[in-house]
Amino acid sequence: MVTVSLQRYREIVRILTKYGFGAYFLEEISPGLAKMDLQRRLHPELESYTKFELMRFAIEELGPAFVKFGQIMSTRREMIPPEVYEELIKLQDRVAPVPYEAIEPTIVRYCGPVEEAFQSFEREPFAAASVSQVHRAVLHDGTKVAVKVQRPGIREKIDLDLPIMRRLAGRIEKLEPDLAVYNPTGLVDEFVTQIYKELDFTQDGQNADTLRKNFSENPRVKVPKIYWDRSGKELLTMEFIEGVRIDDIEAIRAMGIDPVQVAETGFQAYLQQIFIDGFFHSDPHPGNLLVTRAGELVFLDFGMVGMVRPERRDTFIQVLLAFVSADVDVLLDSFEALGIRIEEEKKEQLKDDLYAVLQSSQSTELGRMDFGSAMSSAPDVLNRYRVRVPSALMQVLKVIWMIFDVAILLDPKFNFNTRVKPHMEDIVRKLYAPDRFLKQVPMAMMDLTRGFVALPKAITNVVTKVSKGHFQFEITSREIARLSTSIDASTDKLVMGVIIASMVIGSSLVLNAPFISGYMPIYWLAIAVYVSAIAFAVFTLFTIMTRKRPGR
Repeated sequence: MVTVSLQRYREIVRILTKYGFGAYFLEEISPGLAKMDLQRRLHPELESYTKFELMRFAIEELGPAFVKFGQIMSTRREMIPPEVYEELIKLQDRVAPVPYEAIEPTIVRYCGPVEEAFQSFEREPFAAASVSQVHRAVLHDGTKVAVKVQRPGIREKIDLDLPIMRRLAGRIEKLEPDLAVYNPTGLVDEFVTQIYKELDFTQDGQNADTLRKNFSENPRVKVPKIYWDRSGKELLTMEFIEGVRIDDIEAIRAMGIDPVQVAETGFQAYLQQIFIDGFFHSDPHPGNLLVTRAGELVFLDFGMVGMVRPERRDTFIQVLLAFVSADVDVLLDSFEALGIRIEEEKKEQLKDDLYAVLQSSQSTELGRMDFGSAMSSAPDVLNRYRVRVPSALMQVLKVIWMIFDVAILLDPKFNFNTRVKPHMEDIVRKLYAPDRFLKQVPMAMMDLTRGFVALPKAITNVVTKVSKGHFQFEITSREIARLSTSIDASTDKLVMGVIIASMVIGSSLVLNAPFISGYMPIYWLAIAVYVSAIAFAVFTLFTIMTRKRPGR
């Protein structure tokens, strides 16, 4: 394994050196070698390309893990420089398909013998990517399906590359201060979490089931059905749905479908997913969205999903509407509601900068907003002030940003402001409709009842602690401390008074008892107690009457 790792390490250094990025590794080995322009000397044919184009070429040649990382990062526009984004979106999985003989054992492991599991199975895949490839097949009942098979050995290749990727990210942070603000190491860590989720096709299928259930009452949205009896961690069999890519405008029109209606369907579908269901498809690039001849919007590839907890949903709605209306006060209030802390002395300047960004994103056309412009500029402002927005919120805004781009492609006159406001108002009405409120009443009543039932026990615990001296108060105010001293003094006098009264009453009862004359020692003891109690009482009264009052 060590030998394989060293071989892979050398291969990565060779590829990076070829495209002019060898310094990230060579600088550590030999600073003099790192300063030599090896790329210019050995590959003069690459001189005409920009460093960002060379970066893309290097990623593609580095293989599946790096290509997948680049593709995932291309969906995080708010976290990467614009020039990097423009190249990452061009990344393609230029990977030759694996021969059928190599994937057949995986198919047999999850489905049984191919001839028994399928009526027919196309050996040549119709789609091949770095992690998997997809084959058409037909079940015995005539149902057309797509079989997604994981490439053999892909997990081992990714396991091998991930530590090297993280080390490379650390070198970039050290050698490229301008890129360090984008936290390359953190991006790799996020990728590690995501890629292992995507390697588990079971999770992919479960996400599809959830999404299909959420859209069960929407006839304009389709999600492929998963056939679990022929699926598992490395293979997924799903319904095959014919359609064209959502960005193929001519093909959509050729089917007699209005692209403007498709844009509206997609926009509504994502608002429902995010703000009503709280579960959304978070990779809406055009390759994952199809349009059928019936005008239905089809979702594909469910490895990347996002979730919005109910208690955060209202705040996310406020953030979106604050962007639309350029209301920085509401935006910052929403940030603080999410636990984002902004230094008070920087708040006003941050407001000014954010306001400038939101205003500049407003189109000259009245009431129209360029959401993409706002989303590309606002993160830079927040980064300058070291404001770290929760990843869940950035994921939501990123998805809205991506679907906005697709909507503009389908409908160049798409007006974000006029479209989003009525939808958000409708969503708020649905969220707080009487029937939804009534559904929450039983749970609220249960919570209230549990509180009442627990109250006596809580009071008993407090009383027990007080009686045992385990209940403590920390006094931080001088006035409260003085008050405490006064209460202590008053309590002492009260206790003394109770004792004196007890002595007087007790000795009086003894002196008046009919048998006392026969027990003279007890008689004289009672007299002594009685006289002592009277003396104590006189002394206490004298002390109280002669005490100097405050303010006199």
